[in-house]
Amino acid sequence: MTGAVPPPRGKRGTTLATSAAGVAAAGALACAACCVLPFALPAAVLAIAGGALAWFAGIREEAIVAAIALVVTGWAWVVWRSLRTSKRPAAATMLVMFAASAMLALAYSWPAIEPVALTLLTPR
Repeated sequence: MTGAVPPPRGKRGTTLATSAAGVAAAGALACAACCVLPFALPAAVLAIAGGALAWFAGIREEAIVAAIALVVTGWAWVVWRSLRTSKRPAAATMLVMFAASAMLALAYSWPAIEPVALTLLTPR
């Protein structure tokens, strides 16, 4: 024996009730995480994504200006490092910079592309 004194008779019922309540609460939490969360999570994610898209649509002009500044800064950095080290940039660096430039051109010209794309994608 460990030498522990057993709890009085009245305390044992309280301890048992507390343990049962803890197990029931853990079971309810597990059930909520397992059953309710898969139904509530997609709705919450869609609501957040819709709000984020609306916010991004509102700042399109500022985002295009920031993107232009970042791509131009990236090209300047690549040219500066190339001239400073007298080495050609890596092929992966050039691939990423060309991809960034192409995506920027696509984003900048999207207002002209969108009507044509929607016409091609909508059923007749």
